[in-house]
Amino acid sequence: MALKLALCPLLLAVAASQPLLAQEAPKAPFTLQITGNLVPGYSDEWDFASTIPTTRKAGEMVVIAIQKTNISNHAIQKISHAGDFYGYHFDVLDGSGTPVERKSRHSNFFGGSAAAQGFNHTLQPGQSALEIAEPTNWLNLSQPGTYTIQAWARAWDDPHAPIVKSNTLTLIIEPASAPPSQ
Repeated sequence: MALKLALCPLLLAVAASQPLLAQEAPKAPFTLQITGNLVPGYSDEWDFASTIPTTRKAGEMVVIAIQKTNISNHAIQKISHAGDFYGYHFDVLDGSGTPVERKSRHSNFFGGSAAAQGFNHTLQPGQSALEIAEPTNWLNLSQPGTYTIQAWARAWDDPHAPIVKSNTLTLIIEPASAPPSQ
C-alpha cells in the first residue's frame, strides 16, 4: 500500500506533463499572398515582396494577384470549391474599418467549381498558383480613400476547416484629378 501511495505523485506528474488525448490542430497545407504591385519595369511579374501601398485613381481598374503556395508534403487542390473568386474570400474595408459595399451579383466574377473546369486541379509540394482578380468588378471602390484587402480561404473544403489568411494589401484610391503619387 505504501508503494502505491508513493507512486501516485510520480504518475500524476507524468500524466500532467503529457496530455493523453490532446491532439495538435492540423497545419494548413498552403499560404496565401496578395499584391497589387508589379515588379518595376515588368508588365506581367507581380511583386509579392513589396509592402508599398497600391495606388490608383478613382475610376481606374484595380487588379490584384493572389498566390497560393503548397507548403505541405502532398498534393492539394489548386482551387477550392467553396468561396467567391476561385475559392477565395476577400475582406475589404474602408479607412474607417467598414466593409466595402458589394455591387449587384450580376457584376460579380466568381470562381469556385465552375471556373475550375479545364484547369490542372492540383498543386504539388512547393508549387504555387497565381490568380488575377479585379475587385472593382464586384466591390464599390469608386470613392477616394484608403482601403485594405485581405484574401482568405479554408485550409480544405470543409466549412469547419481552419482559415488561411493572406497578408493585408493597402489600396489608396486618389481623386481622379490628383497628380501621381511618388
